[in-house]
Amino acid sequence: MAYIKNWRDQQPEVAHLSAIRWPGLRQRNATPKHGEDDSPQLHNIQGIVKHGLQGRKTSDHHKHPKTEQAYYIISGSGEVLVGKDRFAVRPGDAVYLPADIYHQMFNDMNDEWLEHLVLSKNIDTEPGGECVIRNWEDVLPISDGAGAIRWHQLGPAGEENTGCLKSIAFIDREAVQPGQQSIERCYDGIELGFWILENRGILVTSDGEQHITEGDVVHIPSGMSYHIKNPHSEWFSYMIIAG
Repeated sequence: MAYIKNWRDQQPEVAHLSAIRWPGLRQRNATPKHGEDDSPQLHNIQGIVKHGLQGRKTSDHHKHPKTEQAYYIISGSGEVLVGKDRFAVRPGDAVYLPADIYHQMFNDMNDEWLEHLVLSKNIDTEPGGECVIRNWEDVLPISDGAGAIRWHQLGPAGEENTGCLKSIAFIDREAVQPGQQSIERCYDGIELGFWILENRGILVTSDGEQHITEGDVVHIPSGMSYHIKNPHSEWFSYMIIAG
């Protein structure tokens, strides 16, 4: 069965000065944070972690020498400093943070929380690069030929329009139409992490059906075939990281 855990069922901690962090999914060789921590599941991807930055606060100024990251903004708005440049961010943004570049998140201009995912993967090439911010609303949707629509937000370096990633394979947003299902997919050599953004659906694998809902993080190991069903009356949306 695929690993599924809702962030509300995880123990948070304070990190990066003022952020509340839920472990989400981490590398298999990561040290468990407590006796019931089962977040170390990933083989290739370094982490899929939820951060909540309270209003009137900022995170710390830091970098990761050999790890590229992307922030995926869930709710709230704020600004991100990457190198010497500061950018506004809003819900639906995928924000690429190159390895070995200092960055910092700002929410000191708001009273509301700024919630975002931190997506990480180590690189085996030279660090550096440019910050790229791409909102799903600015991307042309692509049908899978069945009942799902996908927005390809970030892709590998060299890819036209979206290319920037050196180690992560892609970051997409997908939605399944009410009463429909996606096509069956399988990625050899690439694992997937889903973060459920809106509403409810059903993950179908060879092991059977698993219900998934807003706030769930889902691990699809390499080589596992799957499709998503939406038997409900609302669109079902989720973010996908592949690596």
